[in-house]
Amino acid sequence: MPWVEVFAVFAVSHLVGDYVLQTDWQATHKRGGLGADSESRRALASHIFIYTLAYAPAFVWLAGEIGAEVVPVIALVAVPHWIQDDGRLLTLYITKVKGPGAAGNRTVAAAADQSLHFVALLLVSFLAGS
Repeated sequence: MPWVEVFAVFAVSHLVGDYVLQTDWQATHKRGGLGADSESRRALASHIFIYTLAYAPAFVWLAGEIGAEVVPVIALVAVPHWIQDDGRLLTLYITKVKGPGAAGNRTVAAAADQSLHFVALLLVSFLAGS
C-alpha cells in the first residue's frame, strides 16, 4: 500500500491517541516519565499504552498487507512517542533552536511537539508503506 495511505491512517490514530484518549492527569504528569519520578513514569507509561491502542485498527489493517512485519512498526510508533513525550529532548531542542525563552512558551512547545510526532510518523510510514 502507498506510504501516504499509511501516513493518513497513522495521523488520525495519533490525533485520537494524543488528544481524544489522553487524560488530563497523563498530560499533566508525563513529563520526565523516563526519569526517577514514579508518578511521571506511570503517567507516561499509561499514556503510551492507550496511545498505542488507538492505533489498533491501523495495525490490523496494516497487518493484512504486511503480515508479521507489523510488529516492528508497532514499536516504531510507540517507542519514539515515548521518548518524545518524556519532554526533556523537546525542551533541549526548543532551547537550542528557538532560544532559552521559548522553552517556557506553551504554544511553541505544543507546535514543536506535534511537528516532531508527525515527522516520526512520516518516517515510519515511508518504511511501512510502498
